[in-house]
Amino acid sequence: MPTESELREGLRKRRTIFPDVTVDQPVTLPAVDAEFRTARRNRADIGIANHVLSVFLEPRNPFEPKRARKPKMEAVVFGTLLVLVVVAVLAFNLAAARPY
Repeated sequence: MPTESELREGLRKRRTIFPDVTVDQPVTLPAVDAEFRTARRNRADIGIANHVLSVFLEPRNPFEPKRARKPKMEAVVFGTLLVLVVVAVLAFNLAAARPY
């Protein structure tokens, strides 16, 4: 069994670490890629969309994964204020006197 320093040196010089070990079925890059993509598709809890949704929605209940998530209180307050500002701007601009 090689020591840690021998392993590091072998990795640094790209030498075979265990030359006496033979593999019946070598792993190819397409096989690893296919496995990675399959594992990624099976993980619905990761990804940029879920990260963005987690900013606005409560955390998912691990015991009820199919249940819809409720919006966070901060998201509701911010959304309400944003809608009120948009309504106020539109109301004042539509109600303004028009120059003839």
